[in-house]
Order: sequence, then structure tokens, then C-alpha cells
Amino acid sequence: EGILLKKQTFSFLILQLMIFITMWCYYKEWSLLGYINVSFIFGAILLFTGLTSYILASGFFDLFYVTSRKIISSKRKLSEITHMRKPSEIIHYNFKFVLLLGLEILLCMGIALIAY
Repeated sequence: EGILLKKQTFSFLILQLMIFITMWCYYKEWSLLGYINVSFIFGAILLFTGLTSYILASGFFDLFYVTSRKIISSKRKLSEITHMRKPSEIIHYNFKFVLLLGLEILLCMGIALIAY
């Protein structure tokens, strides 16, 4: 658990550095509003990626995926379709890590927004 905390903290700090670099490249100045805007984009992308991965890993789209494959393909390829992996079997990374990172970035953005 200590390794996960170190990994989360390191990733958070790297993302903060990326936010500041992006803010400097885009706005050419250091401002609280620039930080709010850029951190919102980074946090939203991470949160969207984490939520999408969570939905795919939960098996929500498996039935739709298999059914649409059966309808679209011909009878000859039906045996190939039954051996294809479902979307929930493809997602193997820890989406909770990405979700938590996105929430941390958005929390910092929210604090900065309150301070603004």
C-alpha cells in the first residue's frame, strides 16, 4: 500500500508540473485563472478516461458488442465471433488509479477556483 501511495503522489506531482508547463506555454504567464483552466482540462481528461474504463471493465457493453458482431457478420464468421474477446476482458489496468488522480487534480482546481 505504501508503494501505491508513492506512485500516486509521484504521478500527482508530475501532473502538476505538466499543468504548470502547459499553462506557461499557452498563457505565457503564471496566473491563477490559467492554472484553473489547464487543471480542469487535465482533470476532466483523466476523470473521463477512468470512468470510461470503469464502464467498459464492468461488462456493461459486452452484450451490445457481441450482439452487434453477430448481426453484422456473416454466418461463416460466426465461429470466429464466439472466440473474440469482450470489451470487459480487454481492460486490464487499474482504472481506480486514473480516477483518483483525476479527482485529485479537480480538487486542486476547485480549491484554486474558491481562492479566485
